[in-house]
Amino acid sequence: MAKGKSALALALKKKIGSNDEIQKVSHWIDSGFPPLNKAISGRYDGGFPCGRIVEVFGPPSAGKTFLATAAMVSAQKQDGLAVFLDHENSFDVGLAVANGLNADEDDGQWVYKQPDTFEDSVELIGTILKLVRDEELIPETAPICIVADSLASMVPNSKAEKFDKMAEGTAKDKDQLNMNDNTALARATSANFPTLALWARKYNACIIFLNQVRTKIGVMFGDPTTSPGGDSPKFYASVRIRLGASVMKDGKEKIGQDVGAECIKNKVAPPFGKCSWKFYFDPTRGLDVIESLVEYMLEEGYLPKNASGRVEIGDKKYTKSQIVEMYREKPLPEIIAALQAIDERRTKESSPAETEEA
Repeated sequence: MAKGKSALALALKKKIGSNDEIQKVSHWIDSGFPPLNKAISGRYDGGFPCGRIVEVFGPPSAGKTFLATAAMVSAQKQDGLAVFLDHENSFDVGLAVANGLNADEDDGQWVYKQPDTFEDSVELIGTILKLVRDEELIPETAPICIVADSLASMVPNSKAEKFDKMAEGTAKDKDQLNMNDNTALARATSANFPTLALWARKYNACIIFLNQVRTKIGVMFGDPTTSPGGDSPKFYASVRIRLGASVMKDGKEKIGQDVGAECIKNKVAPPFGKCSWKFYFDPTRGLDVIESLVEYMLEEGYLPKNASGRVEIGDKKYTKSQIVEMYREKPLPEIIAALQAIDERRTKESSPAETEEA
């Protein structure tokens, strides 16, 4: 005869213990652009989730490294650690410092490495996370942001060993490159990404993989683009952000790119959130947060426009450029608070309960 649910619960607790705590995102790392924060986390003051893997992929000069730098700066501001694994050998530390990164090795908030292989990066990630958390070298609530640039440029051990033998002149027939080497990185990610996801959760780290784009051959319908590295990163990343870009010109001169971002996968907020921004090639300007934020506010109806496209505030009318200059004088937290207040009001106005009471 069945003993009932209470007896079942007691027996299970006695044998295997109480249920584990449901995994929730306890800390967010600012992406540097409030609308992107909202697309990722559902909130303007959110951003990249700690305890998860994130993939950011897109064309060249779309601002992937800029976003990664903003995340590392945010982690450092929260007394955390920033780590950059540079497989592309293209990270400009001076530019990152100009954008707020503390690159002083002696301060203990910055690690920069140039690993040879994908497996070397995995080993470094595990070593850093275990050391920092087990030795309590930073506060428990402080984030660890690890950026790997890029997944597409990582060489798996098996392929690197073949190239070493070829360079030494000791390669045999079996050491020649073949079709299996084309899928070596996919096999390496399949073997290691489950562990990376475990480490991200266990050590409350945000692991950001930057990636390139490839075009799938023969695709006639749907999106023909994909990111290298096999399917494992696509499964184990909680958030996947796809970037697209079109050229901005000043006359005939190419001055930057209009970048669009879409969260094509999101396990921490509603998926398919979108936003766009202007990314300038001038390294002193980069992502123009205020100009892009004003355009976002106009598109989403946060700023009212009349038929001529001018912004109406009270009984005055302003051009977009005038609004941009006005908002440059305002503290960014003040702008974010105003956006959140508008969102809360919109939510209340659209809720069924409020409608019925009205």
